[in-house]
Amino acid sequence: MNRHRFADSAALHTAAAQRIAALAAASIAARGAFHIALSGGNTPRGLHAQLATLADIDWPAWHIWFGDERCVPPDHPDSNYRMARETLLDRVPIPAARIHPMIPNAQITPPEAARAYARQLREQAPQHHARPALDLILLGLGPDGHTASLFPGTSILDDREHDVAEVYVARLSAWRVSLTYPVIENARDVLFLVDGSGKADILRRLEHGPAEGATPLPVERLKPRAGYEWYIAEPAPPPPAP
Repeated sequence: MNRHRFADSAALHTAAAQRIAALAAASIAARGAFHIALSGGNTPRGLHAQLATLADIDWPAWHIWFGDERCVPPDHPDSNYRMARETLLDRVPIPAARIHPMIPNAQITPPEAARAYARQLREQAPQHHARPALDLILLGLGPDGHTASLFPGTSILDDREHDVAEVYVARLSAWRVSLTYPVIENARDVLFLVDGSGKADILRRLEHGPAEGATPLPVERLKPRAGYEWYIAEPAPPPPAP
């Protein structure tokens, strides 16, 4: 596990943007395109803004995929696609045909969306060992150990057949669509972006391992073929009270 620690989110976003730009350049030089899956949540907002300011990026060679999505219309405030569009995609010249939202319209059902996205990945993304092999997948980390929409106690955790699956998250009373373990594990690179505020316990567990007999967290079940990198913002603790 390759960890990069930063004093604040701004430093994390700057370093991660530079790393992504370097991976994109290498991928385009080697294979003519860069296939990246974006993550949702709040942490990527600053990263997207930083990426949009970088020079010398061959944006038309990028393909934008998503690691997971809430089953809401693409213009909904909770949509990961909408967040990415507002913070990055509207600001850089990536062709519309190379942007692949998971939920393209309000009429599509979760199973239909999962099947359609899997088909797009098979038809338009690189393949390795008969699975989609994206150049980079960005992931976040929830305090319960979930990543993408791989939540504890959900059926998607055991799905090794499909590339993309729908999943109902009972505690959120909501449907999601997500890449499954096989596709995440098959990526050339996986990069976690973590705002460490409030996540000290889970980061400590990931560093030192779970207690004996503990049920593995969803993120602990992930075994990417290329390993993965962690970009973690860990603000210094406040000084002790006098």
